[in-house]
Order: sequence, then structure tokens, then C-alpha cells
Amino acid sequence: MEEADGAVSAEQEAASMNFLQRLAGVYFEPKKTFQDINSKPSWIAIFVVLAAMLAASSYVASTRVDVGAVTRKTLESLPIRMSEEQINQAVEQAEAQQQRRGPVGMLFSSLVTPITVLILYLILAGIFLLTFMIAGAQLKYKKALAITIWGLSPPSIVQQILSAIVLFIKEPGTVDPTEGVIMTNLGSLVDAKAHAVLNSIASSLDLFTIWGIALLSIGFAAISDKKLTPKKAAGGIVTLWILYVLVKAGYRAIFSS
Repeated sequence: MEEADGAVSAEQEAASMNFLQRLAGVYFEPKKTFQDINSKPSWIAIFVVLAAMLAASSYVASTRVDVGAVTRKTLESLPIRMSEEQINQAVEQAEAQQQRRGPVGMLFSSLVTPITVLILYLILAGIFLLTFMIAGAQLKYKKALAITIWGLSPPSIVQQILSAIVLFIKEPGTVDPTEGVIMTNLGSLVDAKAHAVLNSIASSLDLFTIWGIALLSIGFAAISDKKLTPKKAAGGIVTLWILYVLVKAGYRAIFSS
């Protein structure tokens, strides 16, 4: 009985960081922070911060981006070719829809983004869990979800803050989100029309993606009871990422030929 009480006490002592300490620690001391998250795998607070950043960035973008120009460029870059008449019609519909929505409608639409991201994280946590369990690590979904959200949210928070700043600095209508509000990948170096597949691969080589992979690797190693090292965890995550990049590039190859 005393041993059990001691184990509980040790675990509570291990989870000694509050939310603000974790938030700072995941940027500056990720290994120590993920060890603390292993003791208490909570994630709601960090996701609330991310959701606020995503919603704010989405709302700012909707008020300062030329919807018509973005719609046209997006449709012109699609692998599936559309006629000029179809593109013009789609542009007119996008502009009319934006006018009908107004500020309240745009605010409501911006709240959809965090929900979509949460669903994506729930799915990714399951994929990571299955991958590492096959590799021999005994993990629980609750911890896998906490690591997924704590691993991917910090880079995304920084990205959303920088994007919002750039959107405010630049003149409305001059930002093209199809090329990225901030240039952190190699996609802009390759013409999407002339080299669709190469552009798809280049756009996947992103600084924030690499940062997220590094944090996920440290995090899953921390919850694996020493079954995984950060290097082994990185191997599994990078393999999944490469598969995603190849599928995305394959899709572009099929429809751009």
C-alpha cells in the first residue's frame, strides 16, 4: 500500500509544470516538457491557444485578401483544367458569397478552421499510435493525442502569428495565400503549372513541418517507456511524412498529365 502511494506521489511530483511553464518549455526545453506531459497528458489548454490563433489568422485573411484573385489563381493551378468561362463564374460566385457573409459570417467561417484541425489531430494521433505500437512501443491513445497536439501546435502558433503580422503590414489584396503568406518552404521556387509534381514535393519541404517532426520525435520517445529513442521515433514519423508527400505528388502527377 505504501509503495502504491509512493508511486502516485512520485507521478504527481513529476508532473510539476503548469500550463505556462509547459508552453515556454516546449519551445526551449522540449525534452523536459514532454516528460512532464507523459506524467499528465493534458492538451486542452494548448489547443485553445492554437484555436484562437487559427481563428484570428483566418479572420484577418478573409478581410485582407482579394478573394476573386485568389479564387482565380487557385482554379488555374488545379490539375483539373477549367475553361475561362467556368473560372470567371466561380470568381463571381466567390466574391458575391464574401459580400453576403459580411463580418459576422466571416467570423463564423473562421471558427471552422480550429474544428477541422482538431479532427486532423485526432486522426494523426491514431496513426502515430498504430505505427509505434507495431514498432513495439506500448502507448495509450490519450498520451499519443497529447503528444500530437503539443508537438504540432507550437510551430503552428508561431506560423499563425507571423502570418497575421504580414497580413496587417501588407496592403489588402496584395497577399496571395496560394503561395503562402510567409515563405517557409521551397514551393515558391518551382512553377506549379510547368512542374506540378516537383512543386508539390518542394512545398512539402517546410521549416515548420521539420520543427513539428522534431517535437513529435522527442515527445513520442518520452512516452514510450524507453522503447523509442528520439531518433527511432523520428524514423517512423518521417516515413509517414514521406508517404504523404508521395501520395500528394502522385495525385498531382495523375491530374496534371
